[in-house]
Amino acid sequence: MIAASKIVGTVDNPDQVERRVSVPGPVMILGGAAIGTYIGLNIGGGMGAAVGALVGAFVGALAAGMIKDFEAIVHPNGKVEVRYKVRGFRT
Repeated sequence: MIAASKIVGTVDNPDQVERRVSVPGPVMILGGAAIGTYIGLNIGGGMGAAVGALVGAFVGALAAGMIKDFEAIVHPNGKVEVRYKVRGFRT
């Protein structure tokens, strides 16, 4: 398993509150759009919509089936970070 973290963008965070959303396995199976929607709904409001769009686009660029654990974090400064683990394959 390979763990990674990446800043995927920045959103307006006027309250400077950190928010974390972990995505359950069944949602990950559905792909990037479902992951983005799940995260957006859990954060809520305009910030949730912006974070959901950033995360959905990022996951869409990856193969959603390769991701095991996924978490989105909105930092107080507005940076949106994703942390995830990718399944390794033997060749």
